[in-house]
Amino acid sequence: MFIVAVLLILLILINAFFAASEIAFISLNDTKVKRMAEEGDHKSKKIFYLISEPGRFLSTIQIGITLVGFFASAFAADVFARPLATALFQIGIPLPIDILRTISVIVITLILSYFTLVFGELVPKQLAMHKTKEIAHFAVTPLTWLFKLFYPLVKLLNFSTNQIVKLLGIDPKAKPEEITEEEIRMMIEIGSEKGTIEKDEKIMITNVFEFNDKTVADIITHRTNLATLSIDATFQEAVQLATLKKFSRFPVYDETIDNIVGILHAKDLLHLFTNQNEKAFHLKDIIREPYFIMETQRVDTLFKEMQRNNVHIAIVLDEYGGTKGIITVEDVIEEIVGEIDSESNCIKLADKEIKKIAPNQYSFEGTVHLLDVENTLKIKLPTKQFNTLNSFLIHQLGYIPSNKKQQIIKFKNIDFDIIEIGENRIEKVVATIKPD
Repeated sequence: MFIVAVLLILLILINAFFAASEIAFISLNDTKVKRMAEEGDHKSKKIFYLISEPGRFLSTIQIGITLVGFFASAFAADVFARPLATALFQIGIPLPIDILRTISVIVITLILSYFTLVFGELVPKQLAMHKTKEIAHFAVTPLTWLFKLFYPLVKLLNFSTNQIVKLLGIDPKAKPEEITEEEIRMMIEIGSEKGTIEKDEKIMITNVFEFNDKTVADIITHRTNLATLSIDATFQEAVQLATLKKFSRFPVYDETIDNIVGILHAKDLLHLFTNQNEKAFHLKDIIREPYFIMETQRVDTLFKEMQRNNVHIAIVLDEYGGTKGIITVEDVIEEIVGEIDSESNCIKLADKEIKKIAPNQYSFEGTVHLLDVENTLKIKLPTKQFNTLNSFLIHQLGYIPSNKKQQIIKFKNIDFDIIEIGENRIEKVVATIKPD
């Protein structure tokens, strides 16, 4: 009986080995294991060999656990059931010996199940979740032997399983569903909450997903904010604008801004200045061909076009062919990495147009996209009607405000306080969230 007890303990430990190995291998990062295997790590090569066939690997584990459970139950019932039934009969329990044997088998099975669950399943699985790499490295060699030893049995089981699954109308060879964008977003959110993904990384990844959904109209610099030059501008006027605005490129128009005829590069002005050719200056001689796009074009498609054609600035046209605004490569890149400070060459992931100034109070620039305002304030705004906060608030007022008096616009539970007004537009707004 002592030998059987030792054998049962050994079987429970073997069960623990299989349970811990299963969790450890499932928890491994496949990509990381593959990279380490390619770098020549011997253990990683063995591990990758096993996890490259997950169905066969899990079948091997399941065969091991099933055999261990079968032998443990058989030994325990055969050795301990008869003595326990006899003891129960001798102490005077008024039941036939056959019934007492059945009760003994049930009691022994329950006791064995308890110890198997605790020491053969739950404890080793908990250890495997915390010591994944160590347990995987320890288990890989014996599992590789079993992987090969059980191969004929695994083939038989897989064949039987596949035939039954086919009868149920399921293709066993069908590939599992691809991971969806929503699932990736959820994983990012969980990673952010646990601290494994930094806030900046989360913002960038989220921006990548949103990048494909945006159109040019969502991120353009509107025509009212453009720094432009007339084709008839003098050299001094061009230099003055370039010095004042500090941009590298300027749209050039003929008579009206709706007729953009070229793009002036500031470096071309500098070249003229250094060669002292400003007296013979004609803007039309140095401007470059403009690149036109429609406001409905998707940003990701535009980005590929700009890369392919080596374009840094594009003129955005509306549905009538008029100038809607401009978009630059920098604007497109900022949609992923955040604001780029051109002078300091640093990236700021915080939105330059939105600042939190109190728990329920935000400062917005008038040019901020209305969708960003909606996401920040957690309220529904008419984002399909209006692109910017400026256009939305002017519509709410019914006129363009002046600097003469402070304006407060109430919308739902938000107070929009207009604090700065520029030339025919709202420059800055403070939004206060009021309790419902």
